[in-house]
Amino acid sequence: MLLSILLCGTLPCSAQAAFQDPLDSPSVIVDQLGKRSMQAVGMAGKRLVTVGARGVIAISDDDGRTWSQSISPVQSDLVAVHFTNERKGWSVGHDGVVLHTEDGGKTWQKQLDGRAAHKLFVQYYKAGAESGNAAYKAALRAVERNYKTGPTLPLLDVWFDDERNGFAVGAFGLIIGTTDGGRTWAPWLDRIDNPEMLHLNAVRGGDGGVYIAGERGAIFRLDRAQNRFVAVATGYTGSFFGLAVSKNILLAYGLKGAVYRSADHGQTWGAVDVPSPTTINGGTVLQASEGFVLVNIAGEMLIGDASGQRFSSRKGNKGWRYTGVATLPGERIAVTALEGIQVESLK
Repeated sequence: MLLSILLCGTLPCSAQAAFQDPLDSPSVIVDQLGKRSMQAVGMAGKRLVTVGARGVIAISDDDGRTWSQSISPVQSDLVAVHFTNERKGWSVGHDGVVLHTEDGGKTWQKQLDGRAAHKLFVQYYKAGAESGNAAYKAALRAVERNYKTGPTLPLLDVWFDDERNGFAVGAFGLIIGTTDGGRTWAPWLDRIDNPEMLHLNAVRGGDGGVYIAGERGAIFRLDRAQNRFVAVATGYTGSFFGLAVSKNILLAYGLKGAVYRSADHGQTWGAVDVPSPTTINGGTVLQASEGFVLVNIAGEMLIGDASGQRFSSRKGNKGWRYTGVATLPGERIAVTALEGIQVESLK
């Protein structure tokens, strides 16, 4: 048996399945959805929608007690999901995938992928670059470098202000925007103060602003007058992996339990002490209290007050490695993990 496996790795073998591009292959039906590796969870009204490895998408209408699988048009790993209401939502992931639903996550359509993005970006920047626009020249060089090995560049987060206006961000400075609900997307590489093409890991809004967090302590704030994301100094040099935004407070969180706070719409930032040094992968604002809950890879929930300055720690029921979180009514949260998805009570 071992010999045949080795031979199939180097020689034609009838038993070896032909390569299937994940961009052209719908997700496979799987069992035990609640125990599948999941990366993010969102709320479509009262419905839970979670996304994860190999394009798996699952929905629950009974607070996570039971799950049903929605067919995804791709097998690319999905890492983020966001809804603007009970019907319209978006999910992004590896291979530059953008998926969209208009029925609360039951069915999904592909709006963009890395292959289409490469062509779109080159076409978008080429004319300006040939006319001498320095910003377009730099963006075109970045596009050719990023897509040199194919359409593998991942999108890492997505956020919409309403049904029409939204952004998605990703590795090596990837950023796209839409003003028509994702029917068309435009690159924003020339409209962000990110000449080093740092990884952009998260995008969020909610207090009237829109913010992006990335590596090397990078935070970018949308200047609506300039229609441009401007860099903001944070004093941090590690990676931010996410943002949680309430009406008055912004939190950026990430590597080794780092949490930074802004109370002036992202203009200035300061470090917050939290009771765990473990990398934080997810965060959200609690519905009832306007407090915060952050979750980390050690299966801990860091529960903060509305000021975002005081946190306590609680271990989850199963000790799973958390990847994402969404808030539910009644002091509860839905938490995704490498081991599955579960609902936790914060009481």
